Amino acid sequence: MLTTPTTSPHIVPLLPNASEPLDLFFGEVSEMGISFVPFKLVRQYPYMYVGKMNQKRVADLFKETLLNDHAWDFFSQCDPTARRDPLLLVPTIQFEEYLNVANEQLGIQLAIPRGRAEERFFLKFGEWDTPRPRFLGQANSASGIDALKARAHTLSPDDVDHLTPACYQMYRERVDEVYNSLNASESKKDPDAARRKRMQRQKDNGRMLKRVQRYLGLRRDASYTSFNGSKTNVWDVLKPAPYKTRESVRFVCVDVEAWEKETRTVTEIGLAVLDTEDVMDICPGERGANWFSHIQAHHFRIKERCYMINSEFVQGCPEAFDFGKTQIVPVRDINRFVREVIGDSESEDQRPVIIVGHDVRQDLKYLQQIGYNPWCVPQIVDEVDTMAMFQRIERNPNNRGLGSMCAELGILGYNYHNAGNDAVYTLQAMISIAIKRTVEGSDRKDSFTPGSDEWTDGDEDDGGCPKRSAPPAGKGGASQRNDKARDEPW
Repeated sequence: MLTTPTTSPHIVPLLPNASEPLDLFFGEVSEMGISFVPFKLVRQYPYMYVGKMNQKRVADLFKETLLNDHAWDFFSQCDPTARRDPLLLVPTIQFEEYLNVANEQLGIQLAIPRGRAEERFFLKFGEWDTPRPRFLGQANSASGIDALKARAHTLSPDDVDHLTPACYQMYRERVDEVYNSLNASESKKDPDAARRKRMQRQKDNGRMLKRVQRYLGLRRDASYTSFNGSKTNVWDVLKPAPYKTRESVRFVCVDVEAWEKETRTVTEIGLAVLDTEDVMDICPGERGANWFSHIQAHHFRIKERCYMINSEFVQGCPEAFDFGKTQIVPVRDINRFVREVIGDSESEDQRPVIIVGHDVRQDLKYLQQIGYNPWCVPQIVDEVDTMAMFQRIERNPNNRGLGSMCAELGILGYNYHNAGNDAVYTLQAMISIAIKRTVEGSDRKDSFTPGSDEWTDGDEDDGGCPKRSAPPAGKGGASQRNDKARDEPW
């Protein structure tokens, strides 16, 4: 069962009776003082907090009765970073009532654990005037819960603009704690779960790298075998790319600088563009350096933010753009300048665009903040993250900063933390990684049986179809048009 309440600005009252489902509207904000428990933790309860003697009986009862004929009131708490699905919560008092019923049926004494674990079942929100959970609806079936999860993504983002940077950081860390504890619980329930997720992530990174090679003519398209001469096993960097591509693409690298005193305030945007039509007949040279000169760079500074220069955590250098002339752009016009470089549905050039970044999703979110929604641009077909690419070739799960990565690749960089420079260096790094992988070939372990090693993704496919990330939940979403900047304190 799934209710379909209408929207309302009202606030949810405190729960007087756990056995009576709430009669609320979609999107209503819970009142201060209500305790919540993640529904994922409710599901994990038999495996995490019940002894072996009764675990099977409790798990079987949960499986049979947790949803059937038992309606839960579901609430949503958005991830402030928008990188993770919203938390799906139910009032703690409803779970306590469910345990009472389970005890009657089983003749045992189930209870919420005491001590430090107890905090996980009594989550409260709203301190420091931070966001509180919002009502999604009632459900008593797996399909109903799935529908509510989908509806959670239609909620507008939580209002955090009024929070001070310190308050926002405390709130974000608290929400991170909840997500991390749920992931840890999942790993404890299934010790191999974390390893499987890690393996899949590394395989996805390997396939992303292969797609970059394919777009650059360095890897054969599995369904298109024509090539410009030698195969990659005898190819070297003093020859043009060995394979013809189906169509040319534009790589557009994005780097955004934000003010350290208010990280949601955009101060600079850097864009670097490589059109594959310009380099297909050119020998890439050592590390792809011959292609570097064909990168077109753009550096935009927000006129009203020019006084905001980082110095505490990183040394900003907005006046030291080394690849062209900086453009000072009014805040109202910045999304138009970005749109002219990357493109949109009305652009004359509708060829595929591959978005590149170092931790690319963060930069895409910043673009959305300035009124340019990359998830609504039809020609953007794929996303490339050089941080993940470098992890793949290094077989190292640790993140590396842009400067450190470039140094390892032999790229001489200057004046980092200038958005324009960083965009150029990131795109150069992408080229160098693809060239390096092509010249050196697959490392030894890639010849093992696929799946036998977490870094093994095989060498036979071409990286498959383009892959895009899901748009952030809430504000803007996938439906936001790229037609005007929004009146927001970004």
